[in-house]
Amino acid sequence: MNTFTAKEFKQYLENAPLYKTVKYTKLSGGGDKYRIDEVDGFCDKCETMRPFHDMRSRGAGAGSAISAPPKELLRNYSFKCVSCRSETKDYFVRQTIKDDIVTFEKVGETPRPKLERDKQLEKFFANDSDNYQKAIVCLANGYGIAAFAYMRRIVEQNIETLLNLLSEDTSSSDDQEITQALSELKRESPMSDKIKVANKALPDYLKPDGLNPLGKLYQILSEGVHSMSDSECLERATSLKACIKYLVSELASRKANREKFKSLVGSM
Repeated sequence: MNTFTAKEFKQYLENAPLYKTVKYTKLSGGGDKYRIDEVDGFCDKCETMRPFHDMRSRGAGAGSAISAPPKELLRNYSFKCVSCRSETKDYFVRQTIKDDIVTFEKVGETPRPKLERDKQLEKFFANDSDNYQKAIVCLANGYGIAAFAYMRRIVEQNIETLLNLLSEDTSSSDDQEITQALSELKRESPMSDKIKVANKALPDYLKPDGLNPLGKLYQILSEGVHSMSDSECLERATSLKACIKYLVSELASRKANREKFKSLVGSM
C-alpha cells in the first residue's frame, strides 16, 4: 500500500476524473495529515497556468470537514489563484478509513474541468470525430469501460493510417527489419503475432527511454474489455490515448521539420 504524499495527492486532485479512488496507509499522529496547500491550474482571468493556494486560515484549511460521520468525512480542498486572487478551484473528496487504510474518492470539482482539445488528434481522427469526442467525454468523466470501448474502436479503425505515417517517416531508412515489420502489421494475422512484430517496427528515435508506444498500443488492443474493472479500463483507455498522441505528434513534428528544411535548402 502506498504512503500518502502531498505531491502525489496534488496530482490526484488536478488530474483524476470524478469518482476515481486512491488508497493509502493511514498516517499516524495528530493534526491534519492530509492537508494540501496548493495546486496548479489554468486561470480563466489570467488566461494562463497559475499556482492556486489555500489562503484560508489553518482552522478552516483545505482539509476541513464538511461532515464527519465516524471513519468518514467529506473534505473541501479550496484554492485561490495567487496572481488575480479572484479565480478559485474547489475539490470535494470523500475520505473513509477502514483497517488502517484511508481511501479518497473525488466526488466534486468546481469549476467544471474543460474537455481537452488536441488539434493533432482531432485531425488524425477526423473521419471518426463523433466517436473521438465521445471517448474524450468518457475519459474526462471517468467512464472507464465506455472510454476504453470508444478508444479501441477509433484506434483500430485508424491503425492503418498510423502505419502509413510511420512508413512515410522511415522510408529513407536502410533498416529493412522496420520496413518489413510495418508491412507485416498491415496484413491480417493473430493479435499475438502483431504484438511481437510491433515491437520491431519502430526506430529508436520513436522509443523514448526504450519504451515502444506502438508495441504497447497493440498489447492494449489485444485485451478484452469484459475481463477488466472500470478503473482498469480507464487506465487502458488513457494509455491508448497517450500512445497514439505521442506517435502522431512526433511524426507530425518530424514531417514539418523535413518540409521546412527542404523548403529552405532546396531554394538555395
